[in-house]
Amino acid sequence: MIPLEERFMVNILYRSESEILNGIDLNSINFEKLIKLASGHLMLPALFFNIQKKKVSYLFPEDFTEYIKNIFEINKARNEVLLSEAKELSELLVENNIKHLFLKGTALLLSTIFDDIGERMVGDIDFIIQHKDEEKVKKVLEKNNYCTSSNHVDSFRVFKPKHLPRMVNKNKTIAIEPHLELLSPKYRGLFNSKELLNDFKEEIKMIKTPCKPFLFDHCIYALQLEDKGFFYSNYSHRSIYDIYKLDCKKSLTIKNIKKDIFIKYFFLTIAEFKIFDVHIATSLSRNCSDKLLIQLFKFSVHIKNIYVKNSIIIQLFFNSELRKRALTKIRIHYHHKTLLKYTYRWLKA
Repeated sequence: MIPLEERFMVNILYRSESEILNGIDLNSINFEKLIKLASGHLMLPALFFNIQKKKVSYLFPEDFTEYIKNIFEINKARNEVLLSEAKELSELLVENNIKHLFLKGTALLLSTIFDDIGERMVGDIDFIIQHKDEEKVKKVLEKNNYCTSSNHVDSFRVFKPKHLPRMVNKNKTIAIEPHLELLSPKYRGLFNSKELLNDFKEEIKMIKTPCKPFLFDHCIYALQLEDKGFFYSNYSHRSIYDIYKLDCKKSLTIKNIKKDIFIKYFFLTIAEFKIFDVHIATSLSRNCSDKLLIQLFKFSVHIKNIYVKNSIIIQLFFNSELRKRALTKIRIHYHHKTLLKYTYRWLKA
């Protein structure tokens, strides 16, 4: 059953003013719980924007509205800086002949799917490059005062990582994350950078983002796989809101709903919110085949995890550089733990 505060938030985000109190007793709303819920899903700015847009601030205590207004204004100011720094970064990459596409929150802001840039909370500037430009982009960024965090340790690579280490610039506000792939290695067979092949064939230009259907798919795959939504029936209201905004005419949902099991189960998981007017046909045979497919997928992910971990363990015996990295990592993160102290001593020996 959906908690009262969550139903209220969903109504504010997706219903008209006349429908916001449908099935809601305003006197029963715990506004502190609502703050915690919206904050946990990174939705306070979007909540404030929709309260103002629908002119329903009279439903809320004054201190509540004032608090989320401050959050919205701070977030909007930060996003203005983020977009400015994304433009500067793009100019730098273009100057050095590096093809790139912005991803995730930055791409969504640049795609102008939101009525106001203050609606969306964004962590850092994500962009993807071609594999062949990996070393080149490192040199260009380092030359222009970007650096990784002081406690970063390069890990042994069996596969190309999803992204290079997060980088900061003391003269910039927002950190950046150069991606080589869209998802982690264990999920890469389902959705990878080949999806963007045609975009990379185009002439280099600044502030380039993937098309909306791609952003739609990437939002769902990232939530379902990287954030384990598919495995545990989890959801993120920020992701739901992104997909809702990408899908204003519903054409993308209708086109993608039958695409595969990950997109299908995303919509099944959030069906009780009644945000998307989409019917997903089910049958006994379809349910059985879905369950079999899910178990096979989980098994394949498990096998790949074992392969990666065993490859690293074997390399520890033959690769002195990898042992040094492992030592450093243990010393930084785990030296206080007894079992790992013995591992540390063994590796050192």
